Amino acid sequence: MPVKVLKTTKQTVKLAITENGYTMYAKLERQTTDLLIQIIGGDVPHYGVITTVDKTGQAKTTALPSRPGSIHREKVLIDQVLAVIKPLIVNNAVLVSGMHVNQITHEQIQAALPMAHALGEGLAQWLLANPGSQPDIRYAKRKKETSKR
Repeated sequence: MPVKVLKTTKQTVKLAITENGYTMYAKLERQTTDLLIQIIGGDVPHYGVITTVDKTGQAKTTALPSRPGSIHREKVLIDQVLAVIKPLIVNNAVLVSGMHVNQITHEQIQAALPMAHALGEGLAQWLLANPGSQPDIRYAKRKKETSKR
């Protein structure tokens, strides 16, 4: 599946893949070594599922309500991207996804996971070619606590 690079800078990249009549996008923005990744597309891009990954690799996901009695299910798209890029996450990452294709067909549903995986591969290539750098971080000195007895 051919992934197109739509835009790239030292800190950002936007990728797209089109299959079966719809387009899925991956947008990555880096702040120092933290990543914000959006996986959106279709007829109604939105934010429905959020996954955070900390520097230890621990992931937490929140799926927001989509309509009465249902939640967004784009975690499957995030999981495809994470399967490829997780080893390249050096600090914290936030992945947000939301995709809706009006009157989606079975074929379009079947194409979604390979499309997300291909976007993950494109992001991994970009991350390898554009490593982030950790600045010198200095924290305030803590006051020593004195015990009062």
